[in-house]
Amino acid sequence: MLTAENSAIDVSLRRYKKELSTSGGGYILFGVWSAIKVVMSVFVGEFSVKKIVDTYEIEPEDVVFFEAVYFTLIAIAAVAVVLLHLYVGLGAIRASSGSKKRGYLRVTIVLLIFSVINLLVYCGQVGDLSNFSLKDTTIAAFMVDVTVTIMLVGILRSAKMIKKLTIEKEQGIQGA
Repeated sequence: MLTAENSAIDVSLRRYKKELSTSGGGYILFGVWSAIKVVMSVFVGEFSVKKIVDTYEIEPEDVVFFEAVYFTLIAIAAVAVVLLHLYVGLGAIRASSGSKKRGYLRVTIVLLIFSVINLLVYCGQVGDLSNFSLKDTTIAAFMVDVTVTIMLVGILRSAKMIKKLTIEKEQGIQGA
């Protein structure tokens, strides 16, 4: 027997709300991971201070100033990344709980566009196997970026379906 809580629309609404909440939480975690990855690259990666100082032959008396500016910019970038992910992720979580604010969707669309462009950049890297080595992290980074893209699509799809099903449910209640 179908009750108000077990109707097909209600079951679908619960499923999409759960997907939206899960995707929002996952996107927040990817934001934290992205910030950690940026900070790690500063200390041991391609953009480490030592490599930059050695490459551009910065004078020893200028290194302290350079490090201060460099670390400040990296900190600002890391905080901005986390805040952007928090905005989208918390917006999705709030929407899954019934919030009508939908500004996070505009940001999600922009981020999805950038994510797709980023995936297209990999096509050039994957096509050129002359520099491929077992230490190369391109494949892992590609898989992470595909996951983020799928998550952004999931947020948009779930939000759209929640809106559609909510309208259908309201029309069904009014028509009854």
